[in-house]
Amino acid sequence: MDLNSIDLTKINVDNGTEPAKVEVSLSEQFIKDVATSFKVSYEQASVGVAIICQKGGTAKKAQGTIYAIVDGVRMELSSVLNIMRSKNYKFTLRQWARTNAEFIYKVGSAFGIHGDLAKKLGRMDQSLSEDDLYWLSNFQMDNGSCPDKVRNILLDHYNNMFKKGA
Repeated sequence: MDLNSIDLTKINVDNGTEPAKVEVSLSEQFIKDVATSFKVSYEQASVGVAIICQKGGTAKKAQGTIYAIVDGVRMELSSVLNIMRSKNYKFTLRQWARTNAEFIYKVGSAFGIHGDLAKKLGRMDQSLSEDDLYWLSNFQMDNGSCPDKVRNILLDHYNNMFKKGA
């Protein structure tokens, strides 16, 4: 068969350009498991995981010692990742963060925790507002609610990281 004769209008292709996210029910179950493991409420577990993500817990080279202390309970990234593994979740913490990116921004701004890239990228662009610094997390790049200016800075940072390795 001649490949040029294939009618491409009759074929549906999902090119996977949407960033990987987590189903809401799985996201909620994960937080319930974190809450159970740390013996905290659902709300406390949600805030703890959000803070860990905001501090850089979704980065590939994140140290397992990244933590949040919520109402006196210390939650570490390594423990959160162990919960994910032990419960056989088929998603990453980064995917959870993308799914809950707006909540994480709200937690960061409510508790004064800038995004993990705020210090590095904030030095490069002095025009960033205080609010922008809360959005400067490595998982916010594809979030339509993130301000365009910040998303463009994150995209440039992402592209520059991969140019160095080329």
